[in-house]
Amino acid sequence: MRFSKKTATVCAFVLGAMILTATAFADTMLGSGFNSLKNSMKTTMTKLTGEVDNFSADMIVSVKVDGKVISESTNNIKIDVSNQAEEMSERTLNKGKITESYRYNDENQSIYNNAEDDSYTVVEKRKNNNDRKIIDNPFEEEQVKDAEKILDAFVGNLQDIIQLEESGGKKMYIGNLSDTQIPPLANAISSFAFKYSILDEWNAKRLNIPSPKSNIYLVNASGKAVENEDGIIESGIFTASISAKDNEGIEHIYSLDFSIDIKDINSTVVAAPNLVGHEVTYNKEGYEFDSKYIGKYKNDIVDIKGNSFEKVGERFIEITSVEDGNIKGKYYEVYNEGYKAENIRSFDFYSNYDESIYFTKLHYLNENGEKKTGIIHQNGQQNINVSFDVEIDEENGGYSYSNYDDEFDSNFVRIFE
Repeated sequence: MRFSKKTATVCAFVLGAMILTATAFADTMLGSGFNSLKNSMKTTMTKLTGEVDNFSADMIVSVKVDGKVISESTNNIKIDVSNQAEEMSERTLNKGKITESYRYNDENQSIYNNAEDDSYTVVEKRKNNNDRKIIDNPFEEEQVKDAEKILDAFVGNLQDIIQLEESGGKKMYIGNLSDTQIPPLANAISSFAFKYSILDEWNAKRLNIPSPKSNIYLVNASGKAVENEDGIIESGIFTASISAKDNEGIEHIYSLDFSIDIKDINSTVVAAPNLVGHEVTYNKEGYEFDSKYIGKYKNDIVDIKGNSFEKVGERFIEITSVEDGNIKGKYYEVYNEGYKAENIRSFDFYSNYDESIYFTKLHYLNENGEKKTGIIHQNGQQNINVSFDVEIDEENGGYSYSNYDDEFDSNFVRIFE
């Protein structure tokens, strides 16, 4: 499930936690309980992403070290599938400090609340970017399909780790796993992922907790999920503990507690916040350049003579106007007197704000009168980076470029006169 391109697949993680963490179990889950749970997750995602009009989700994720809460996040998410809108409120405890955040998002705008002064930022979306779905079904994505195949391939020896119970039209899935039930290969894989991906040195330092270094193994894991009469998983609880030694050989227990409740299906109301009486800042999505970037930028043209570098000229970018995110300007080269360049380039360029959801695209005619595309973006506070002769992959948000030759320097420094 996906709430936006900037937001992690929260509900996919939430509802799919057991599947995603099952790689740490490796070949320990088999039988009707496992298969039924997996099918229930798929049904849940299909209904929440396309068959219901709206719903809410409450989620709590807590990380502990030796029983002490290090980080905890409480989220309330409201999704309006029919009208493509969402609200998300989050309360985070990190290093003893509590922070709160709020975000509203629909097809035309995103609204963010600054909890410190209760001000708001409203970001107008690009016109060609307002067809993004608020929520997607992750099980339809190729990566998840491949991950499912890998997981199924791991399933093997032990039977019925996930038990299935039925009562009152509801199904309950219960799974418990101890260290003695976890195969060596499964523990090796989960230990590797834990040390180098989930809690690497950078994350451990950020959280101010001991970094796991050796003797890493999964101690236990357990979970419970409840499927309602409509085939939707309405609640889930998952917990796991991993033992590891730090740099000094001291053993620690790292724990993850995680819970989810899906509620108010077809009765959730999602509405933009009332901004009356609040300080509001209005921006445009991807509005990277404004009038302060009008000016002149340059870098050196350098040649190699023997075993030394020699400056033979300068490249210039002049941004002459910026209006509503649209740039106009020119590029030209100036060579030192007496230096014979193969080609001295000079042309005007412009950009259209709504043209790309990822880049500020430049359009120009090259020395042969051919239509070409470039890319411009900020580099630090006042400088810019420009690439010419660019091939853009708009679908995946990437591009390749020739920049004329290997010696072309795409970094341009602002000239202050």
